This record gives sequence, C-alpha cells and structure tokens, in this order.
Amino acid sequence: MMKVLYVLLPQFAEHELPYLSQPLRSDAMAMKDNPKYENKIVAESMAPVEAISGFRLLPDYTFETIPSDYTALVLVGGYGWRSEAAERVEPLVANAVSKGRIVGAICNAASWMASKGFLNNVCHTGNGVEQLRLWGGERYTNAANYVNAQAVSDKNIVTANGSGHLEFACEILNLLKNEEPKEIEMYKTFYKMGLVEFSEMMSKVQPRFTFNTIGLFTTDNARMVTFYRDIFGFKTEWNGTDPNVEMTLGTSRIIMFPRDAFEQMTSRQYAYPKGTNGTIEISFDVPCFADVDREYERAVSMGAKPVFAPTTEPWGQRTCYVADPEGNLIEISSFVE
Repeated sequence: MMKVLYVLLPQFAEHELPYLSQPLRSDAMAMKDNPKYENKIVAESMAPVEAISGFRLLPDYTFETIPSDYTALVLVGGYGWRSEAAERVEPLVANAVSKGRIVGAICNAASWMASKGFLNNVCHTGNGVEQLRLWGGERYTNAANYVNAQAVSDKNIVTANGSGHLEFACEILNLLKNEEPKEIEMYKTFYKMGLVEFSEMMSKVQPRFTFNTIGLFTTDNARMVTFYRDIFGFKTEWNGTDPNVEMTLGTSRIIMFPRDAFEQMTSRQYAYPKGTNGTIEISFDVPCFADVDREYERAVSMGAKPVFAPTTEPWGQRTCYVADPEGNLIEISSFVE
C-alpha cells in the first residue's frame, strides 16, 4: 500500500487534515475494501504532537526515519512553521521535489515553502502574495506566478491558503488518482454546498428514470434482428438461440423477447395487434429532407413494408413510415430542409 506522509509541527492546524486523509481510507458510506493509500504522520520525534486545539496525535516516523517509498509529502499548516523544528523539514522537501514526488503545503506551510525557494519555479498560492514576500524575503522570486485561488497545483506541488483545505485536498486527490476526477469534483461540491443544498441540486439534475430502450415482443427474433441490423445499423451480440435479444444504436437500444416465452414467464396471455401495428411507433431522425427520401427508398428496397411515402407536413417536418416484419410502425423524419 502506498504511503501519504503528513508533516506535523507543534500547534498544527488539525482541520486541514480530514478532507484529504479520510477519502483515502473510506468511501461516502463505508471503509474502502482495498484502499490504495495509507496515512502516516511524520514529526520531529516520536512524542505526541499537539494541535492548536490541544488534541495530540502520535507520529509514525521521525524526520530521520521517514521511509523512502512514499507517494506524497503533505505539510500541514499551523503556528510551528517559524520554529527551529521547521528548519529540519527542508531536506525532506528538497528530496521529495528532486524525485518528482507530490508535495502539498497549506497556509503557513506554503509561506514556509516560499521562504525556502521551493515555489520559484511553479504557479502557486498561499495566504496572499504579500505574506509570501514577507516570509520569503530574497529567496522568494516568483511573485509573478502567484495565483489568487483557494488552491493551486503545478508540477506536483500543491499550495493553498488557510481556508482552502477542501480545495487543497481535492487537488492532491486528483494527483493521487484516488478516484475518477468527476467523483472528486462531486466530493468537493458536496462539502462546499452541504447536504441540504446538494440534495436539492441532485434532485433537479438527476431524473428518477432514464429512457433509452424500446421492447418488442416478437414471433421471429432472427428475422427481426436481420431487419434492424441491415436496414438501420443496429449492432448485437445475439447468438441466434437465446430468447432475449439486445440491439444497440449509439445510446439507444431495442430489446426483443418471444411472445410465447413472455406469456410462459408471466403465466398469462396477451392480445397482440394483427397486421400493421398502429399502437406505437419507432422514430428515427435523419439530418435533412433529402435523407428522409433516401432512407425511405433504401428501407423499402431492403424489405421494409411501405406505409406512408415521404411527405412534408404543414408544421415543417418531412416524414414517412414503413413497417418492420412484424408490423411495427417506423417513422423516418427531419425538420431540416
């Protein structure tokens, strides 16, 4: 399992940890079965490290025993980045940067990065460019690439201001490829909006149902498969014997099932239309009027039953109808002249 290391100095800001550490180990509702990463703490000694709140965490490693097989080094903000202990972090960061490891620094840790020259070749942010100048002095030479944003990721270095812990976490999660980018963006949106507003948004953008399939109860699957495959370009992996048929055209589907098998499955009988079925239609759009005529002639020449020749209707649609081998109506139309 790959390691994400968190450098904690005395009086660290513990609220900057959970948005990153928690999703590495758990999904929305439960612990991950096979997490990619484990969270480990690095400090100046193995003694408990006290946070600003007074909570204390036990380190896994010291600056001297830090493992070599880690993926990311995260400098957690707080009041300790002006201390002597912070000076001992510089070689750890220099080593991580030289090896192309992910390095994250938030709040005062970003200011400390500026003071050591680690931000001079990357776009970055922090608690304001003036604070970076104040901390960095002559060693900070890249104010031109300061970005006024909650968090910035560039060349595997992620920086954030003190209120950007959520955005900071998401930038690192993306670099770690912990989830798909869209899932990480959803995670960020959820915590930015809160449960109530997020739920209201999702109820509007996610319909209760999706509709992309027409089902046909058939007397001859093989004949129907040939018809829709050859004339309308549907694709299928049907083996020629199974009762259930699935055919696709882009994101649309036709499914077929024998009438007698359906009656046996549901233990009842049904009435079926005879001849041309005027109950429903299957409708295909084509780019323009000329395509309506062309596809109508092609379908009829390949065995479709002609029902209604191409006609331009008063509402501006050119349309026509044919029927498949079992009498189901098929419309071919366009609104583009």
